[in-house]
Parts: sequence; C-alpha cells; structure tokens
Amino acid sequence: MTTTEGRLAAYPFVLLSELRDAANEHGYRIGPEEAGGWVFFRSASAPGEIGLAAASGSGPFFLSLMLPGVARALDAQSAAPWAKGHAAAFMFATRDELHAGVQAVYRLSVSLPNFPLEKYERAVAGIGETEGERAQKFRIGQNIFRDALMEYWNGTCPLSGISSPALLKASHMIPWSDCTTDAQRLDVHNGLLLSALWDAAFDAGLVTFDDDGLVLTSPQLGIAAHQALGIGKTLRLALRDEHRPYLAYHRNHVWMQS
Repeated sequence: MTTTEGRLAAYPFVLLSELRDAANEHGYRIGPEEAGGWVFFRSASAPGEIGLAAASGSGPFFLSLMLPGVARALDAQSAAPWAKGHAAAFMFATRDELHAGVQAVYRLSVSLPNFPLEKYERAVAGIGETEGERAQKFRIGQNIFRDALMEYWNGTCPLSGISSPALLKASHMIPWSDCTTDAQRLDVHNGLLLSALWDAAFDAGLVTFDDDGLVLTSPQLGIAAHQALGIGKTLRLALRDEHRPYLAYHRNHVWMQS
C-alpha cells in the first residue's frame, strides 16, 4: 500500500473529504492511505481496515473490508470487487447508505469474532484465582460481553424493539457457568440482547428459538406473560449459522419443554 498526497489528489478535494468524513464519523480516523483507487482507513478501537471509493460525487460508493466474519454478517444490496488483501466489498447508491455501511462494519468489527475475547484476556491479565479474583473476572467478562452485544444488535432488543440501555440484558444461550472456554463465554453468537422481560423468560427456559429464529414457548409460560411478551405477534430473530449450535444447547438443556 502506498501513501502519497499526489496519489490522494486523484480524488477531487470535495469527494475525498466526503470519503474521509464517512470513515472518521464512524470510528475510522487513522489514514487516509491510498492504493489502487481505494482510500484506506483504520481505527484505534476496532480491528481491521476499510477501503472507500467512489465512481463520482453522486455515487455509486464502494466499501471494501478486511474481516471475513464482518463481511458475512454485513447486509448490503450489492457486492463489488474488493481491495487487495480484503475479504469483500459492497456498493452503495447514496452517501447515506455508505455512512450506514461504514457504521455497520465498525459495529460488527468490535463484536466479531475474537475481539471481545482478546479484550477480556488483556483486562484479566495478572488477576489471580482467589474467590474474589474470580468474581472480578466474571464482572469484567460480563461487561465486555454486554458491550459486544450492544454493538452487534445495534443497542436494540430484536424482539421488543426496546433500546433503553437500562432495560436491556446480555443473555447467554449456553450459560456462563456451562461454557467450557472463555471463547464460548465471550462469543456474541452465544448471546442475545434482550429486554428485561424477554431476558428473564429466556434465562428461565420459558422461551427459546428454533433454527429459523421463530419463538418456541414452554407450557409453563403463563397466559399473562405470553401476552406481555407479545408472542401473539409474528416475531423472528435474524440469525447467523454461528448462532444455531448455541441455540440448540439452549433448547436441549435450558428450555422447559414440558
């Protein structure tokens, strides 16, 4: 990758400023560096690199990204050729769509797939194994897991639409104590960001989800709770393949089927 002001000058100043704004406003403030028609940016708080490009000031706009896991999770209308060393690229018709795409890449980058685990390992380095220190590690891990889920689910319960942070809980599919590794405990695919009532029902095994994301209820879920959860409506989680093994555990070991 080369970095020269002369190469960057290939983009008109106004257009280069728009690409820089799209990156800077959503967490990518290291750069720009240019190569092969792409303008590259990095973040001090998220892994990976993004590349931005534009056919003209009115679009279309292009976003290239390095992390394969983020590429798989990103919903975009149109794929495009990507920068050398990257995993995928997407095309957007408008500036607003480009900004939303960059925001989504940052949000997913700080939650997929190993970033929360690496953050946890750094945070607990040097903490021992006394009872008090294990409790401290638990609190640190829970906070990191919640932060990652807040990013992954865009700060909103996917079932109730509630977005008030005080009313949102980080719900494990395989409970923390049943996980065999810290990687499982900190994997965002092992969790859901749920409003308090949904979290309580999920944690108690009164509700779960099938592989298509549809709600399954326990016979022990009362009528009033059923109505309060709004289960009569058509509710469906947007799931990735990575969620399904964790949900299978929840159905088999947590959900009260009878």
